[in-house]
Amino acid sequence: MRAKEEGRLWKIYGITLLWTCDILVQRVNAQGKSEEELVYVQAIWRHGDRAPNHLPYPNDEYNETAWPRGWGQITNVGMMQMYELGQFFRRRYSSFITNFNGEDVNLVSSKSGRAIVSGLVMLRGFFPASGQELWLHNEQWQPLPIQVATTDAMLKPTSFNCLTYNMESEKENEVLFRNISKQYADFFDFLTNVTGYKKMNFKKALSLYNIQREVDHNMTQPSWVYKVWPQFGNETTISIVNSLKRIHRISEFNSPKKARLRGGLLMEDWIDRAKNVSLGLPITPRKIKLYSGHEGTMLALMYALGVGNDLLIPHASCAIMEIYKTANNHTTIRFFYKNGTTVYQLALPGCPAGDNCTIALVEKAVSARSVRDLQQLNEICSSVASAQSVVGFSKFDCLNIPPVAVMLCIAYQMFIGIL
Repeated sequence: MRAKEEGRLWKIYGITLLWTCDILVQRVNAQGKSEEELVYVQAIWRHGDRAPNHLPYPNDEYNETAWPRGWGQITNVGMMQMYELGQFFRRRYSSFITNFNGEDVNLVSSKSGRAIVSGLVMLRGFFPASGQELWLHNEQWQPLPIQVATTDAMLKPTSFNCLTYNMESEKENEVLFRNISKQYADFFDFLTNVTGYKKMNFKKALSLYNIQREVDHNMTQPSWVYKVWPQFGNETTISIVNSLKRIHRISEFNSPKKARLRGGLLMEDWIDRAKNVSLGLPITPRKIKLYSGHEGTMLALMYALGVGNDLLIPHASCAIMEIYKTANNHTTIRFFYKNGTTVYQLALPGCPAGDNCTIALVEKAVSARSVRDLQQLNEICSSVASAQSVVGFSKFDCLNIPPVAVMLCIAYQMFIGIL
């Protein structure tokens, strides 16, 4: 009986000890959480809503005069989107930064006018003038500096000429594009008849995506835009065009090689900055680094980081990396994606669930998709060896094709430096 009683007491003691330890652990964790401090932010967004770059199709009645600022320029809708993004940042980081200081905040834009204007409007929402900053009666706008990138490599990578990327993309997407051309042959023939194009194909059909911009701006469309196609799941013409646009756009980034060549440079820029912050090294700007870019910029970064979701990036969407430190100097990072309306926290590769993600874990997981600097990117993009290994060409390949194509093949290989 006595042994049984002692066993019962030891059991109670053990349970009590575990319960006490659990409370202490929770308290320590809660204390650590409360002591966690935001120390740095870096973010990039897609510019706001814009006009088409050109007439979507020859028969389109809405020429450049339908767009107040001309082809490719930010619309009033786009300006409001960017202004609201700036207000979002002001609310989110109100306890981190209150007023603009050039040593604390830096914004870099691509060379594109719509990206520059988007950055200016975003800063208006983020840092409205107040107190001594006021300079114009009844106006809270203050002109704030923006740096403009001198190359497209980082902030408009889809405009950066990279031979290795071109060959890799063509190789990877060849079967996909051929199948689409076959599957939608009747659809493309129909579009030829209604658009004014002499011959419609997959690539030309992508320009019809700009019809969606007209729809978004309440411009009346011809009936064929809403024609229903039973053979394509009862989708309308415009919804099919939008789906094809998504497939083509995602195909530019959705492999490790393509993601590296398009987004590896920007990703490495973010990782290097996060490492310097975690090491406590002096960094400029001291608090917030901002980038104004494009859909392709954000897709490239997200696929390089391994968080692409095969969806297009809405206007004024934003990717944010927040860097935190605890009292014992432990650094963690969190990655967020704001798709215009909702903010999502995304799990970066190599990181455990929750908020205990370190830059070292991310760097290790994405190292194969990283590009050290512009010099390395140029070397990769112009390397004959890289291009040859990507496309799998050898000089003997020209011997295994019909005679009529031999000279074209040899000329092409001489052009790219294989022969």
